[in-house]
Amino acid sequence: MPAPHKYVVFYRNLKGHYDLMLFLCKWDRNSRKEMVVTFLVFILFGYSLATWNNVYDVIAMTIEASILVIQLGWPPSILPADYRPFHDGVKYSVQTSTHIAYDELSFPMARVYPAPAEAALDFYNPMLAWMPCEESPLVSHKVNDFLMRRKTLPYREEMNETNYIRSRHQLRYIAIRVANKVQNTRNLVKLEFYGMADALMGDAPVIVRKSFYYNALLTAEAFRSRIFRDNLLGEKEVYTDLTTYFPVKKEMIDGQESMRFIQNFHKYVAGRIGVTTLMLTENRRVAMFFQGSSKVVGADKVNLGGSGSVDHADLERAGHPDDLREVITYAMARELCEAAGMEKWLEVVRRNTTMTGFFRWIDRCGHPEFIGITHARNIPFSKQHAVDGDEVIRYDEIPVTIETLDDFCKVMDYIRDHKINVALASLMALHRMTVIAGYAGKGASAEQKKIYQTVSAFVLG
Repeated sequence: MPAPHKYVVFYRNLKGHYDLMLFLCKWDRNSRKEMVVTFLVFILFGYSLATWNNVYDVIAMTIEASILVIQLGWPPSILPADYRPFHDGVKYSVQTSTHIAYDELSFPMARVYPAPAEAALDFYNPMLAWMPCEESPLVSHKVNDFLMRRKTLPYREEMNETNYIRSRHQLRYIAIRVANKVQNTRNLVKLEFYGMADALMGDAPVIVRKSFYYNALLTAEAFRSRIFRDNLLGEKEVYTDLTTYFPVKKEMIDGQESMRFIQNFHKYVAGRIGVTTLMLTENRRVAMFFQGSSKVVGADKVNLGGSGSVDHADLERAGHPDDLREVITYAMARELCEAAGMEKWLEVVRRNTTMTGFFRWIDRCGHPEFIGITHARNIPFSKQHAVDGDEVIRYDEIPVTIETLDDFCKVMDYIRDHKINVALASLMALHRMTVIAGYAGKGASAEQKKIYQTVSAFVLG
């Protein structure tokens, strides 16, 4: 019998604080010093208490307790004072932004251009004409078609780690996020894509590395956010704008001042591999998973299937295959089964999942995301109204039966007409299916028609 949700949340909050302590001890010298001092005073106080036999021991314990009170503050915390979400009577909070602060100017993230190497691969933002959500992607159909055509996607794991801390404000940001009792956050071990998109089309193995979720918070999440604090009048004011660290540069494009991702921006931002799969239910309809407020990314939005990121352990779980696509499709299947509470069907879902493409998440500093589609076939997702009861709180279907690939366009129209708050990654997985549906037209190349036939057989077979 699973533990009650409140105990799961309590454990995650406790684990998140412990993970943050270890993370800061590893990477931040100031935190390491503060924690060592606090630990030593605790030892002295414990020793004095254990050996207490005269008034001098009482004096020693009083001094040690006073040091602890000063060191821990109120509310008590072993974090350095500069990092605490509540300090000296001032409360700090964070909020995501849709604009980038650069040289005292403001630029919308939706208008950020791809890095030069990825611009050469025809990356663009397909959502500019229709903005279904606040966030924006960069995608290349050339790259996606190549990914679907190539036989394997070889990879090589590097063991290097990067210290992404550039500012104390990043540490305050991560402390605020971990201290949030609603969106509990642990430092899970992830797999990072360390490279630009041209690596997906080359002959050399793609480089992947072990990374940690807190690295993503320090960079991809922090650099899209602003930190607020309550002033003495109780009003909220901007304390610092972390979007100034967004990995972009200003240049003139089509006669206008614009922003472009810098070359090799992946060296400054943790690129944990995101995965999202569009799920076609046993009723041949697209599923809707309504996310709860405890979801760290995509809270209160709708996913059209599984969505999350690749764990480093997925390499082993997938059997250490030579093809990175097998690792990615395994992670897609795992995320879907976890969201639906259908883990017993994992291997079947894995066989029924295929990768369809890749995109960059602009708002998360070019975060790499792989997309795919899962056909439930005989797995009773809809019959059981599959939800995990944790991050996913409700399940439904979009009332469009998929008889041909063109019907995915009807699904997109339904989302638009009913203003459903769908997460960006799910929109991109659906968008990819509408693009493939167009490969049946006269203007499609022979390779595109082959992709259409392959996907049609997978979806409709």
